[in-house]
Amino acid sequence: MQQIENNISGYILAGGKSSRMGSDKGLMLLNKKAVIQHAFEQLEKSVKNIFIISNNIEYEKFGFELIPDLIKDIGPAGGIYTALKHTHTNQNFIMSCDMPFVTTSAINFLLQKANSSQINLAIHKNKIEPLFGLYSKDCLAKWEKLILQNIIKLQTLVTHFNLQKIDFDQNDLFGDKLFLNLNTKKDFERALSQLM
Repeated sequence: MQQIENNISGYILAGGKSSRMGSDKGLMLLNKKAVIQHAFEQLEKSVKNIFIISNNIEYEKFGFELIPDLIKDIGPAGGIYTALKHTHTNQNFIMSCDMPFVTTSAINFLLQKANSSQINLAIHKNKIEPLFGLYSKDCLAKWEKLILQNIIKLQTLVTHFNLQKIDFDQNDLFGDKLFLNLNTKKDFERALSQLM
């Protein structure tokens, strides 16, 4: 593996209940690989260390340190809180396990465009992608405070911080499927057809 010169930790959130999918989506096979493998194979080329946030010990088989959710049952807001609480680096790339079309070039594009904002997020089709971005550890105290106020929707949470939105639509390198999330069986079938 190449030597990474930055000091950025990578966190992949795989803690969802996958209720709409019917099984743990990060472990489902897509093109003979677990969905989460598509994520970490791209991420590991861009960050120093990778951690998986999940309560499912099956993820240990991939060889990365597994971090259980510190706050359960509040969705990805709890996963990001866990990452910020766990990290020893100021900058942390956080992404969901269920975006199989994310590429190293997309990750690097965001890292290159990132500034000193507390949060740097991709924006695609005028929509913020809170599970594809760079989060500063400085967010931790306020993130916890907002959760205690029951503000747990990511689209709302991130607006309480100094946020830079990085527009991916202006770059021809990135197509529509880049941020495709696998939330339902229909999404999964669509992803399969696009890999063929």
